[in-house]
Amino acid sequence: MITQYFGRIAVVPELQSVGKCDVCKQLGDMCEKATVSMNCLKSLIRKCIADILYTASAYRWRHRGKVVVLMYHRVLTKEEVSRHPTQSGMYVLDTVFAQQMSFVKQNFTVLSLQQLLDLWQRGAWDKRERYCVITFDDGWLDNYRHAYPVLKRLCLPATIFLPTDYVGSDEWFWPDQLAFLCKAAADRTERITASKRIEAVLSGFLGGSVSFPAQTMVNHEQLADQIIERCKYLPIERIRELVRALALELKVTLPHGRVIVNWDEVREMSRGGVSFGSHSCSHRIMTTISADEVSDELLRSRQVLFDHGVNYVPVYCYPNGNSDTRIQEQVRVSGYEAAVSVQMGVEGNRPENRYAIRRVGIHNDITHTIPLFSFRLFGPQPSSV
Repeated sequence: MITQYFGRIAVVPELQSVGKCDVCKQLGDMCEKATVSMNCLKSLIRKCIADILYTASAYRWRHRGKVVVLMYHRVLTKEEVSRHPTQSGMYVLDTVFAQQMSFVKQNFTVLSLQQLLDLWQRGAWDKRERYCVITFDDGWLDNYRHAYPVLKRLCLPATIFLPTDYVGSDEWFWPDQLAFLCKAAADRTERITASKRIEAVLSGFLGGSVSFPAQTMVNHEQLADQIIERCKYLPIERIRELVRALALELKVTLPHGRVIVNWDEVREMSRGGVSFGSHSCSHRIMTTISADEVSDELLRSRQVLFDHGVNYVPVYCYPNGNSDTRIQEQVRVSGYEAAVSVQMGVEGNRPENRYAIRRVGIHNDITHTIPLFSFRLFGPQPSSV
């Protein structure tokens, strides 16, 4: 334990006899436990506020004259979540998604992304309406299996942003490969040995000494989240080397098997009211590659969508949400009419930045009930006029 007084920190006697590394580990574990307790308290407060606002039907007036662009990634069954490691901020359960779509249909005028662009273009905006647009990033196969049937049954339009190099392939995104490796390490009986192997490999690739609190090493989701965040801005070749090195060190075979839609599924959904936009070719973060590479990603991915005859919408989606003014200008001159970001917020009768449209990210851990879902949409969020 640590006692703090008069601006000075004193280590209590029971920690004075252990080494510095052990002290750091114990302090890390204590901080981890405090964080967990704080997160539980925040979740309880959020639930109470959400229930109050939902009972008061506050969602009915909050976004009048605004458009909420929803951002989903994966839609999974409980069995799929238990079987495969998935970041908590990346999915909603299929049953939760169905409830959310029913709520959206009952309380919003749901537009396709193209209809939204047309309303902005014509200036035909009804300030009494609450508009909503539904989007999905990455083109996961579960979008076709679990989300599309719900959308089709409720006659709701949606847009899926595709990284075209992955469509129909067996290749996994590198964050999901890392999550798989972290779960494999956490499931082992010799967990401490596996943890030290992971730390050793990461130290070699990231530079300097890398270590994680024991509590993080037990929780494979937290471990994966932290590793993924540290790796995002490395060159893609370096990330792939890291993934292979971890798999080799842990003696684990990397997963294969299609997790992204194929072109037949894309065309079927196109006929059923789903439109498709570009999410690049390679899913590399745009701010980490050269201007020529950005241009190639923009032009080639759009051409692939044209060639496959999909229900195309001229809107770009930045991988990981990363862009800057230079990249946004490249998107514009490449022929895209707009682009979506991951910045939280809503838009009004004209977007504040057509090439960085705000969205509201939806994931299961904070929107698993309708009151929590409506609270997520409620705000506080910035919006244009």
